[in-house]
Formats: sequence, C-alpha cells, structure tokens
Amino acid sequence: MNGRITAITPQKRNKKRYNVFIDEDYAFSISERLAVSLPVGGYLEADEIERLKTEDQREHALSRAMHYLKFRSRSREEIRDFLEKKGFSGAIIADTLKKLEDFKYIDDAQFARAWIESRCRHRPRGEFALRHELFQKGVKETIIDRMLVDFQEAEPAWRAVIPKLAQWKKLEPFDLKKKIYEHLRRRGFSFETCEAVYQKALAQLEK
Repeated sequence: MNGRITAITPQKRNKKRYNVFIDEDYAFSISERLAVSLPVGGYLEADEIERLKTEDQREHALSRAMHYLKFRSRSREEIRDFLEKKGFSGAIIADTLKKLEDFKYIDDAQFARAWIESRCRHRPRGEFALRHELFQKGVKETIIDRMLVDFQEAEPAWRAVIPKLAQWKKLEPFDLKKKIYEHLRRRGFSFETCEAVYQKALAQLEK
C-alpha cells in the first residue's frame, strides 16, 4: 500500500492514538508521537508505512511492558510471556526485552533476590519452594543457585510457625511434631529444618 495522506484524526476512545487515512481510506493507526511527524498531504511509500507500523508496535509493546511492571518486579520470562499473550511478534518482544534490560527495568538476579527477601518477610518458604517458584518464573538455575547460596531456612521457618504456637501449645509432643512438620513441609522446608523448629518449639512451650 502507498498513497497520499488525506487525514490524520484522533481515535474516539484513545486520544493519544491517531488514525491515518490514505487516499480517503483508513490505512493504519499510530501513536501521537509518530502522528505529529506526518504531514497531511504527504506521500507514503509502502516501506515507510511498514516502518511506521513497526515503530508503533515497538512503542506499544514497551508501554504495555512498563505498565505490567508497575505492580511488581517481573522476571524476563514473565515479560516475554505477557507480551506473547498480547500478540506481539518475536522481533518486537526481543527488542522490548533488550530495552528493558538496558534501562535496568528487568534483571533476573535482582528479581530473584527481591522475591526471596519478600517471601522471607511476608510468606516464609523453604529453599525447595523458593527454587520451584523462581524456576516457574523463568529464572535460570545458575541465577537461582547464586541467590540461594547463603540462604538459611531456620529463621523463616521459625517465623512461619510462631503464629501457630498459641494454637498448638496444649498438644502432646507427637501431635505437635506432626503439626509443625506438615505446616513447614507444605512450605518447602527440609526435614532437618522441620526437626530443628520442632525442638525449638517444644523447648519454648515447656517453659
């Protein structure tokens, strides 16, 4: 398609996007930034139209990704999956991911570190669970290994149990152990950590 631009009009539902008409017919829509560079009456070759469409897709993909990042940090793979579901091409997605990485909006090592810290503070999880969660987010195993190399389960495991101690304080030792093991194993803590927490809880409840 090529021809002369006969009109450029803002969309009714989104005033920041513009419809471009060529030879009186609707041709394509683009962002406000791109629209201001086009003169009504100007002539567009087919390759220039494709360039404008591609540039608009790049802008749109970056905007969608930035909005997605507003709610919480994301892994690289989460952003890729999100953009794929929105129908962007592989080339546009690759370009968007590179821009986000260049500007430090995505960094899987930083994401993994923040995820582990958040879990430890708010929803304690053991190493097994953390590994599984990060793997599901698309974080590479080498990064997960590096972020968990100094991870200690004891403190988050104890914090996971503290809210339950008042409820369990009258249980017999066998039943207390069962409750603690079940509670912690569901959260990905190791048997060794479960036993250590049980011994600590038993000692505290016997005071």
